[in-house]
Amino acid sequence: MAGCGSSSSSSSSASTEASESAETTESAETSEGAEAEEGEEAPAADEEEGAGEGKPYNGPEAKLPTSYEPPEATGGKCVLGYQNIYGAIPGLKVQQEGAEKEASNLGCKLIALDDQLNLTTQVNNFNQLLAQNVEGIVVFPLVPKALGPSVAQASSRGIPVMSNSTPPAVTEPLPKGFAARILQGFDEIAFLRARYVAEQNPGAKFATMGLAQPVASLVYFTERAKYWGEKFGLEYEGDIDAQEDNPGSASNAASALFSKYPETEALFAYNDNSAVAAGAVAKASGKEVEICGNNGQSAAVNAIENGTMACTGYTNFEPMGEQLVRGLYRLIHGEELPETAKAEVSLITKENASEITPIG
Repeated sequence: MAGCGSSSSSSSSASTEASESAETTESAETSEGAEAEEGEEAPAADEEEGAGEGKPYNGPEAKLPTSYEPPEATGGKCVLGYQNIYGAIPGLKVQQEGAEKEASNLGCKLIALDDQLNLTTQVNNFNQLLAQNVEGIVVFPLVPKALGPSVAQASSRGIPVMSNSTPPAVTEPLPKGFAARILQGFDEIAFLRARYVAEQNPGAKFATMGLAQPVASLVYFTERAKYWGEKFGLEYEGDIDAQEDNPGSASNAASALFSKYPETEALFAYNDNSAVAAGAVAKASGKEVEICGNNGQSAAVNAIENGTMACTGYTNFEPMGEQLVRGLYRLIHGEELPETAKAEVSLITKENASEITPIG
């Protein structure tokens, strides 16, 4: 699911207001040329040079820091708020554990709430944390605009807000009231997957599978899968979205996709559960398709080892959770942070699957 991981259970339906999330996501082409916030130089994005066999990633996320310096101020008690966008997702569960670990190391209490992929729940949870007088909040915004009034209230009270993964494009400035963000590295993962497939099957026809629910980071991830696939000389056929974040919905989407695009040779899915489901459908249909997911879950690593998947992105979720809390703690104590940082990411393939400790 949502930008990070996968859940085997059906997700809660998002509010109809969530359709506004399209406003938070740039198209692949727009994000290339967009300027950084006024007065701030955009990160280098020499993607033309980076899109070649064996070339290292050199896209818009390439120069972002992946960690913060330890805070100068330590000791004393503090209370922090942490909103998990969907606690059923293994990767986000690990991320929250990292956040809890860092909070404990800093002597802070962490109040963690589950937004359950529901916009109304997310807004209510944010307001609940304000009522509990937390000193800072980490949130993975479904629709930043919907959180606007609550974030404004936090700002008026001097409560810093850290964004988890939103807006997902480096070149898109933070919404008003957010102090900093850490990205999951969706652009780099999209690059790594496309490069690998192009090395295995140059010029392959490919498709994408996204999630129909309005999660800005996943919309961006799917756009970047298309962008980098074409950059590496792959031939784009189209996209079909899973209607819900569960294996059954992903299987239905995969069946529809292979029926509509029967010549598909590669598929970039939005997460591991959808990729594993698509791999099972392809195998049952007698199709040979290079399928890539994202998150590094056990089922995906097993699928890579048995040949029904080609690759999956791997986000270092626990350190990302630690850095979200460390950054928030520094903000509370008046220390400066870069506006944008990112998680460390890599790619799991058949060549290194046996060396990886999977998630979940």
